[in-house]
Amino acid sequence: MTPEQHRARAKELADAADDMYQLIAGGNGDTADYADPRLTTTIALAQLHATLALRPTHTWPSHVPPNEVVDYGDGFP
Repeated sequence: MTPEQHRARAKELADAADDMYQLIAGGNGDTADYADPRLTTTIALAQLHATLALRPTHTWPSHVPPNEVVDYGDGFP
């Protein structure tokens, strides 16, 4: 995924987490005794995508094309 795609996915997940939070809180903001693993997982995935969006796009060095096996001469592929 590109940084832009990660950014878009992080926004989608953050919006979904906000919607879940509102459902759990019932509109009154009281979630002290309620921990929903789906909410926690959605937030963690949103954070992961947000972090990955900050990383630069990877480019392969010119001497190692992608999807090509490099023979190091040690008998292993």
